[in-house]
Amino acid sequence: MNRFFVLVFVFLFTTLSCSNDDDTSSDPDVNIPDLSGSWNMVNVTGGFVGINHDFSNGIIIWNFNETNKTITITNNNTDDSVEDLLPTGTYDYSLVSIQGNQELILDGVNRGNFEVTASELIIEQQIRDGFRYTFRR
Repeated sequence: MNRFFVLVFVFLFTTLSCSNDDDTSSDPDVNIPDLSGSWNMVNVTGGFVGINHDFSNGIIIWNFNETNKTITITNNNTDDSVEDLLPTGTYDYSLVSIQGNQELILDGVNRGNFEVTASELIIEQQIRDGFRYTFRR
């Protein structure tokens, strides 16, 4: 009889102590200002060597389409020595919340934390010795 109670206790303890919370959410209702439209990459900083490069408007443009969750990138940067993230093309994207941080997933690759206001978008990889990309409308 003791064995029965021990088994029931162990079963209840393990069942009730488990959580379905995995710290990752792709909740479409994440409170994010509107990303749709064109964003100009204006600066990239960071990396192992600590670069800091400004771009003129129109050199690298990311156009977010929130309806079909794609980004169309126009990359007119001709200097291969300057970090510019991605070449010209159309990419699928999603936004996820990981441990309270909002992150951008671009073609299945986590590109880092992001912060967006009405006029500025920042993608931050510096916690991983990566880059910080700054965009403006």
